[in-house]
Amino acid sequence: MDISKLAAQSSIGTPDINAIRQAIVTQVFADNIGVRALVLLSQYPFLIIGPIDKVISDYLVIDAEITNVSDLDGEKFRVHIDDIEVFYIEEENRPIPDIRNGKYE
Repeated sequence: MDISKLAAQSSIGTPDINAIRQAIVTQVFADNIGVRALVLLSQYPFLIIGPIDKVISDYLVIDAEITNVSDLDGEKFRVHIDDIEVFYIEEENRPIPDIRNGKYE
């Protein structure tokens, strides 16, 4: 991976790998607004599955269909991009499985 090339592509100007990572992850979410995503957060093993509502600066806004705390299902979350440990954005032939029932939709 050429860090200088990534810095130039992301218009950052300096090869700061954390800034590049943040810019690229933010852009991936912005490019997929309306698409379902699975997000695992770092502070607490917290999981959110739902459609991406919007991206504001370096925050992801996601409409939670399912979380690992069922009382929070249906809420809207604002997640700082740096707090995301793992994410998956649903693809047409690779849906996020129904984790409560163990099935694909």
